[in-house]
Parts: sequence; C-alpha cells; structure tokens
Amino acid sequence: MPRAPLQILVVPFRRVGEQIAFAVLRREDMDVWQAVTGGGEAGETPQQAAARETREELGLDRLALLYPLQATASIPARFFADRDSWPAGTYVIPEHSFATDLTDMEIKISHEHTAVQWLDYHAAQEALGFDSNRTALGELHERLLAADLPLPVE
Repeated sequence: MPRAPLQILVVPFRRVGEQIAFAVLRREDMDVWQAVTGGGEAGETPQQAAARETREELGLDRLALLYPLQATASIPARFFADRDSWPAGTYVIPEHSFATDLTDMEIKISHEHTAVQWLDYHAAQEALGFDSNRTALGELHERLLAADLPLPVE
C-alpha cells in the first residue's frame, strides 16, 4: 500500500510507582534513539497510523490508548522514497505526535529496532536523536506533571 504524505510520532510511557519512565527505541538502520515513528498508509488518518505503528513497532498484545499531543513538526519530503507518488509540490510532510500509556504492558520490539530502554525524563531527552522527539517528550512530561493528558483518541 502506498505511503501517505504524513508521519506520526508516538512517545510511550509507563508509571512505575510515583515515577514515570519513557521508552526510547534504537533504530536498526540509523543507530539513533527515537520514539515510535512511521508513515501513514493511503487513506489512514494520523490516529489510525499511530495506532498501527504502535502495535507493529512495540509488538503489543492489546490495544494501547493514544493521547494526541500539540507537538508537530515538518519533515522534508526528499527523505521519503514514496515522494514520487505524492501530489506535485509536496516539499514537506507533517509529523503528528501522540503519547501512549504502556503501564503493565510488555514491549516486543520489531525488526526496525535493536533495543529499547525505559528512561526517566532527563535521560530520555539526552538519548533522543531528533528535535521533534524531544519536543513531544517535553510536552508529554509537562502534561504528566500537571495531570493534564488530553482525552484519548479512538
């Protein structure tokens, strides 16, 4: 199925007692730490793409709630092989951010990653290789501290 001109980012977190830990994944192809990322497939909404990518990349055995974040980014279209199938004049694509609560859920990473680490906020900020990931993580951290997660999306 052709890739849609959109990207998603999902920051996994879990509660460990009074503490919050964030999952960072090491990409197999670039040796960089990141959150769950991926492209939408033709006809998918950002929420549908986020749900699918979360299941695929984390090997979840049950549905995990997705919380929409305000953080967005733009990624140059030239980085994507499917660019030729997108409308003429597509130079950047949007990256939509979400969070997912994986408290009491087990991760089984996909072939796209070689490792996963559960880190506190500061260590996760240091580990992440992309600004958009750090921005979304920062927003999620502030929301969790303020007990202000948005309503989950379907």
